[in-house]
Amino acid sequence: MSLQWLVTIGLWFYGFVLLALSLRILMKRRPVGVTLAWLLFLYILPGLGIGFYLLFGERYLGRLRAKRANQQFQYYSLWLQRILVAQHDMLSLGTVLRPVMELTRGSIGMPVITGSQWQLFNQATDVFNKLILDIDQASVTIFIEFYILEAKGEVEHILLALEGAVARGVHVYVMLDSVGSNRFLRSKRCQLMVVNGVKILDVLHANYLRMTLRRQDLRQHRKLISIDNKIAYTGSLNLADPKFFKTKSGVGPWVDIMVRLEGDISRIIQGTLVFDWEMETGVRLEKHLEWPAFTSPTDQNLMQLLPSGPALDEEILLQVLLTAIHNAQHRVIITTPYFVPDEALLQALKSTAKRGLDVTLIVPRKNDSKLAQYAGRSFYHELLTAGVKIMRFNSGLLHSKTVIIDDHLVLMGSVNLDMRSIWLNFEATLMIDDENFCDAMLEIVNEYKSQSQQLHLHQWKNRNYLQRILENLAQLTSPLL
Repeated sequence: MSLQWLVTIGLWFYGFVLLALSLRILMKRRPVGVTLAWLLFLYILPGLGIGFYLLFGERYLGRLRAKRANQQFQYYSLWLQRILVAQHDMLSLGTVLRPVMELTRGSIGMPVITGSQWQLFNQATDVFNKLILDIDQASVTIFIEFYILEAKGEVEHILLALEGAVARGVHVYVMLDSVGSNRFLRSKRCQLMVVNGVKILDVLHANYLRMTLRRQDLRQHRKLISIDNKIAYTGSLNLADPKFFKTKSGVGPWVDIMVRLEGDISRIIQGTLVFDWEMETGVRLEKHLEWPAFTSPTDQNLMQLLPSGPALDEEILLQVLLTAIHNAQHRVIITTPYFVPDEALLQALKSTAKRGLDVTLIVPRKNDSKLAQYAGRSFYHELLTAGVKIMRFNSGLLHSKTVIIDDHLVLMGSVNLDMRSIWLNFEATLMIDDENFCDAMLEIVNEYKSQSQQLHLHQWKNRNYLQRILENLAQLTSPLL
């Protein structure tokens, strides 16, 4: 066969693949920005665009993991439905549920929990010290799930406490993302913990040989801990000591927030961790599920866990965010390290500010992701023009992920306000409807504000032309970040 024929066949094959992928992208009916971004990549990067789409264009878990997720979700949903039936009488006694909690309950069947006790932390040392005390008192099970574990500084004391718990007969399950915790998972310290009886799982294992079988940038980003179905932790902090973590990145110390919980909400969190373990291993841990006790609440706080990711309703997280913002009556305050909104979220913030509400966005001045930083800044002009206040945190990388609505509702957890967190990663958000909790969160946020500088529209208009070009180029990739 002549070279000309080979070239002709190659061109016809390339055209067929390009057309097939274009039709597939169009038929997926994703947000317009995402669709257009992928079509742009396909046509301006010949060959390379096709490769990128095959690797990163769709949210596929892999055949075996998707099958497990489906099977476990059916069982897990039944467990949740029984909880909803059991708590029906309690909720009918006059508890008024807010729209976001009604939405989550109706979408994925998550119950609303009352009367939980909580303790907020904004210092990593305080979290680590309290966690070690809780681990030392554990008697049955400990579940831990994090994106990053770095065995340095105070984290080493936590690892020793976990090994001590195993020695007492406690079942310890640790789930770590394959990419985020790659260095630890390959370390001798990890091997020693396994030898000492700690069950450590390499979650969503990243492997170049499996690129075509599962999307490799789909990550387990949750930060969850459950101890004996009685105590739970969640928030934005990874198991990494800020004194040692990424100290050479030039962004300063990472600033996070965590909450320690006691009560029925811990049983729901442990149920989510059981779900994640089975999805990854196929091993059923039904014995570690417990029903909420539904004891008489000591106060009227409401809590609800929103786990999100490819195994669940793919639109629920964005719907919750939009519902919360659109139902605000007085103010919306957001803290996030990575702000790259989609069009719906951008318009929600702008329209809320135009209604005359106080809409404040607090982001770090310096970021460890330059692409996300420039993409996020490309939206600043629109937001400032609409009346949104943008404050840039100067005392490190503000990694706290919170949304405060009015004087009662707080959303906190692992979710960044970018499309990766909202559409792709496995995330966990705790929703709290309680004035006391909101007041405590506002105290912390006011500390952030005191270490931040407000950005004004006239300042932003005076930035240099090169920066504007970089922002606009980065914005083209924003639907894919």
